[in-house]
Amino acid sequence: MNDAQRKLPSTVGGGIVRVQLIFNMAEERLYGTMDGLTIDTHAVAGGRAGSKTPGAVNPILANNPFTTHVKLSPQIPGGALPLGTYSLKSHESRNNWIRLLPTTGMNMVGRDGFAIHGRGKRGSDGCIVPSDFKVFLTLFTALKKRERLGADAPLLSVIAVGELGRFERLLNLA
Repeated sequence: MNDAQRKLPSTVGGGIVRVQLIFNMAEERLYGTMDGLTIDTHAVAGGRAGSKTPGAVNPILANNPFTTHVKLSPQIPGGALPLGTYSLKSHESRNNWIRLLPTTGMNMVGRDGFAIHGRGKRGSDGCIVPSDFKVFLTLFTALKKRERLGADAPLLSVIAVGELGRFERLLNLA
């Protein structure tokens, strides 16, 4: 992806520039800007990626855009979150979590409850988990400030652009 393709669309809303963040699942990268804050960090989703438990990550499900339909069950972790656009808001009951709300018309393949949060024992069953918690906290703080000011919620686009052949090869092994 070149620099021209990485440009982030923005609109004016609530007196503050509305921004777009991008999570590129194939690159394992969360990037964009929010009110002058630049975010560019390694991030993962699904298959228990981001787990602090050795050996917990399922390499077939982690960061795989072809397994977004896989729901968490007692036998297997959830796949990555579905591709599309989400609005961000602070989580209603979990401190230091950002709720991802799908925009109208998204096919959520029967899944919900996605967020951006820090690493932990469980890792991700679809949520986005930045590797650097300090970067996440900076994003969370900026979001809380926008909410206090009554600004429009920022948007996050979840895409999968890049080398996808590795995911197809993994699916053939499953």
